[in-house]
Amino acid sequence: MKKKSEGEIQLEICNWLSNQNLVFWRFRYMSRFPIKFLPRGLPDIMILYKGIFIGLEVKVPDYWKHTDKQILMGQEINKNGGYYYVTTSLGEAMEVLAIHAPDLTVV
Repeated sequence: MKKKSEGEIQLEICNWLSNQNLVFWRFRYMSRFPIKFLPRGLPDIMILYKGIFIGLEVKVPDYWKHTDKQILMGQEINKNGGYYYVTTSLGEAMEVLAIHAPDLTVV
């Protein structure tokens, strides 16, 4: 069976988040178009739920590596009251939401 790419996993998660009517956005940094005040290392998917910020860094299972900037950004998010996770599947993303949004019906 062909493994899913990072982009395919992100799309699967985003489609599910959209079906849940959650406030979220997907981020993709393109070094060809740097933005002056946009920090490096932002999570791929960012969710805002009832004042809770959840950052999901999506990686391919069995083959992933954090960059130093991603590690630092994750630490900053956690230090400032948000939650930062590395996820490798829709199922893992759903588990994260079940923890931080227990009143959300996860389907």
